[in-house]
Amino acid sequence: MRRTPLYPLHRELKARFFSFAGYEMPLQYTSILEEAKVVREGAGVFDVSHMGRLYVKGKNSLVLLEKLTTRQVEKLRVGKVQYNLISNPEGGIKDDVTIYRLDEDVFMICVNAINREKIVNWFSQNQLEVEDVTEKTVQIALQGKTSSQILSKFFPIDDIRYYHFKVVDSFLVSRTGYTGEDGFEIYAPVEEGKELWSELVKWCPPCGLGARDVLRIEAGLVLYGHEISETISPLEAGLERYVSFQKEFIGKEAMLSKEVRRRLYGLKLLQKGVPREGSRIFLDGKEIGVVSSGSFSPVLNRGIALAFVDKEFLKEGLRVKVVSGNRELDAVLKAPPFVRKGS
Repeated sequence: MRRTPLYPLHRELKARFFSFAGYEMPLQYTSILEEAKVVREGAGVFDVSHMGRLYVKGKNSLVLLEKLTTRQVEKLRVGKVQYNLISNPEGGIKDDVTIYRLDEDVFMICVNAINREKIVNWFSQNQLEVEDVTEKTVQIALQGKTSSQILSKFFPIDDIRYYHFKVVDSFLVSRTGYTGEDGFEIYAPVEEGKELWSELVKWCPPCGLGARDVLRIEAGLVLYGHEISETISPLEAGLERYVSFQKEFIGKEAMLSKEVRRRLYGLKLLQKGVPREGSRIFLDGKEIGVVSSGSFSPVLNRGIALAFVDKEFLKEGLRVKVVSGNRELDAVLKAPPFVRKGS
């Protein structure tokens, strides 16, 4: 089991740990719902150093990235960040990533922890020059409406716009996140990252990955292995806005030829309960979908879920039944996000 460089600091803060993507990570420090509420109302800080950090460079790096991703990387200017998808030959998704353009031919790519080795190998097979700096760095996410006030005590960030970044000494500071709130992700060498973490927790509470999952479901954000995978296409996952159909990329033809029967949508319970992954959705006794991720929303005070639903039934407010375990729960279909920034 791997641990991030911040693991000893989490132990000092009495984190409760769990296994995630091969890492022993903080699940929570107090309670998952309390920590999620803290981020919505103020700010919280997360260790997300389990994520992979790869540098891609070389004179052909842009051309090769265009071939391997669904979105036009050439439109990415130096100092900007782009959400993108790495496709496979069958039209599915190898990973969803954020790409940072550091220079004309130098990119940093943040990948999901579970896919790091797979993506390194895929890049290498496709002649991309890649350097994996995950073990040499940490990644800290400061999220919430007051995050800019806190981070401005450490870095000049007033000029960093959403999905932009700047390099300050040995730190890369980007205005990005995975909570649906304003926030920042800070990349740093290990020792500098440890020092920053120790300072940030003086200004806001540390939060675990349990709260991060609640927040991303409330915001309608996908998670690899749940809403996206090697067998799920961007069109099924509702991510077509991140596909540049005017360019050629691996898997494009297969993606377009695959019939889309179910699409990602959302649902909200009308009674007590929490819809869990794998729960089936019924309309008048007919199965029309399945839950991919579920949670209790502390903002809405009810259970919510992301789900794949037969496309002919994608209708806001449609009343359905969710079978979770041996319970049958009343729910309505609801297009995500469930919670918007600043709610």
